Amino acid sequence: MENSNSTTGLKIQLKSKIKPTEDREKVIKAMKNIFTDAEIVVPETDKIYITVEGEAKNIERFKELIRSQAILDTARSVLEKGSKGNYTKFKINKQAAYSEVVNFDKDIHGGIYVKIICSDEDELIKAIKDIAPRTKYGKIINEDEEIENEYENKNKK
Repeated sequence: MENSNSTTGLKIQLKSKIKPTEDREKVIKAMKNIFTDAEIVVPETDKIYITVEGEAKNIERFKELIRSQAILDTARSVLEKGSKGNYTKFKINKQAAYSEVVNFDKDIHGGIYVKIICSDEDELIKAIKDIAPRTKYGKIINEDEEIENEYENKNKK
């Protein structure tokens, strides 16, 4: 799948806590199932809880999954709700991600924290439109055309 211009300059930061009852490799696999190019760093530590962090640039698998699961409106809402300035942040369910499913519900294990960072606020708005475009009756719409059509229809009356 080719990269869209509006998502090529973004950076994705990932973070997840691993509890003693969780398998470290499964948590890393869950992160990579959604963000395929994620480079995950596992610290050498004796602590009971481990925090793994990573970075990715490829958002395509995330985009594919939210489309195939028909959750574009939910994803759009989550991305917009978590946006501030040039970034947006949200959590996805670890167990669902392990099964290659995007789920924004709370995760008893803490979930995967995702932060998508763009160069500025305008780029973030473009990225959100690209990642999770608006839909109407289950079909993706061109937002700019839709706004223009609504404006023209109002002026015809």
